[in-house]
Amino acid sequence: MSDDWWTERQQNKRLAGLEEDLTYVSSALSSARASQNRLKAELSKVQGSLEQRLNRLSAAFDAFVEISDLRVTLGLFDSHGRVRHQAKQLLAGAGLPEVSDVDGYWLAPALLALSGVTDGAVDDDALGLAAARDPLRTAAFHVLLTSVVGGRSTVPSLAPALPALPALPVEVPAYQRAVWLLAADGFFGTEGWELARERCAEFVASVTDGSLAAALRDVAAPKAVVTVPKELDGGGSLATSLQAAEKLTVLRTWVTEALAGYTNEPAAAPDELARRTLDLLIDEGSAVELPLLARERELRAVIEGKETAKSTWDSPAGTAADLLRADLASERPNRKALAVRASAPVLVTLAEEFATTAREEAPASLDVRTRYGRVTITPAGQDDTSMRRALDLVARTANVESQRKYVAIGAGAVGVLLVVLAVFAGWGWVLPGLVALAVAGYQWFADGKERKNAAEEAERSRKALVTDVDQRVEAFAKTRRELQDRQATVDEDLTALRAALT
Repeated sequence: MSDDWWTERQQNKRLAGLEEDLTYVSSALSSARASQNRLKAELSKVQGSLEQRLNRLSAAFDAFVEISDLRVTLGLFDSHGRVRHQAKQLLAGAGLPEVSDVDGYWLAPALLALSGVTDGAVDDDALGLAAARDPLRTAAFHVLLTSVVGGRSTVPSLAPALPALPALPVEVPAYQRAVWLLAADGFFGTEGWELARERCAEFVASVTDGSLAAALRDVAAPKAVVTVPKELDGGGSLATSLQAAEKLTVLRTWVTEALAGYTNEPAAAPDELARRTLDLLIDEGSAVELPLLARERELRAVIEGKETAKSTWDSPAGTAADLLRADLASERPNRKALAVRASAPVLVTLAEEFATTAREEAPASLDVRTRYGRVTITPAGQDDTSMRRALDLVARTANVESQRKYVAIGAGAVGVLLVVLAVFAGWGWVLPGLVALAVAGYQWFADGKERKNAAEEAERSRKALVTDVDQRVEAFAKTRRELQDRQATVDEDLTALRAALT
């Protein structure tokens, strides 16, 4: 027996050891598999990264080869490139050597004409030649150049560089937006500011579908909030009229302050869009170079690992509606004043909407929500029918279930029967009878107490309801008076706003 026990014990020990070994091997295999998966993931990342780098290097090499060939071709237009280089020198404030004309290239005579523009000197013949070759680019160059280096008085009119704004949904080109901002910011005096205002006003007048009003509403109608007493549950049409009256007052103040901010003096510095557009206009090149220079910029972006620069001097800058909206929210006073003046029809229409809503007669009554249902109130008091209905609901809360009363009656009857039974059948029935009578007394007392408490609570609720309704009546009357006071100023606000915008 002892030998069998020893043998079995040794076998169990060996089995336990084998199980431990198997567990260790399994754990090691799991760890190895996890490491293998991580290694595969890392190798995949490295492989992807290497492939991307190789692709970029390959693309950059191809671009480098192509741009080398392209520059050989561009070498045929060295004279064009020299003119652009001289234009950049002028922007940097360096003196210019003699500018040689390049056949058909507008920039050469334009640069020659404006090389002394900082001192107010303009070669009219050279400028006329440049305009004959390309009137739009010449006009834009003249305006943008003088905004950077000075000599703005040499610009006879902004009209050639600031034509009518395109109708929706066509976007305004960058050069036109740049000239618009220069004029709005006062860099070309009152005449330039008025021309920009006329262009914007013409655009506003051309939009008749209401889309412009919707686009400008959020900016042109500053947020105005009138707090209606919470006792009025929002106030209904009363709150709507109050809000409209407040918005009209705020709109009037906003318009008058914006127009008063007009200084008739140029801003501290031109908008950066002017210089950026001028650089793009110069870099554009002549008509014969355009496709070559555009391709060169694309290849250079590939070599440098940057996105291809797609901006040009006439790239879309946004719709006129969006740009007007931006100017209405601008911190530059002259720009904001121009946008407000040009948007006069929209602002007047908006003010008239506010006035119409504000003039609506205040409601004679208002339904308010209480703990005991809705009650109709008036400035003089509450509606009797709805108030009575609420008071009836309060009174019903004083009703107490009669269960305790029924239990008391039943227990009392049982107690009496048991006492009578004790008289005839033995005094052993007295104790149960007394217990039943005690239960009856307790239930009767508890029922009375509950009814008293319920009645007291109902009375408190009734008083609270009456007080609550009285407060709501007072708030309603006060808010109606406030609306009537505001309605008295509606015509004044509307008249003042119209006068400011004319």
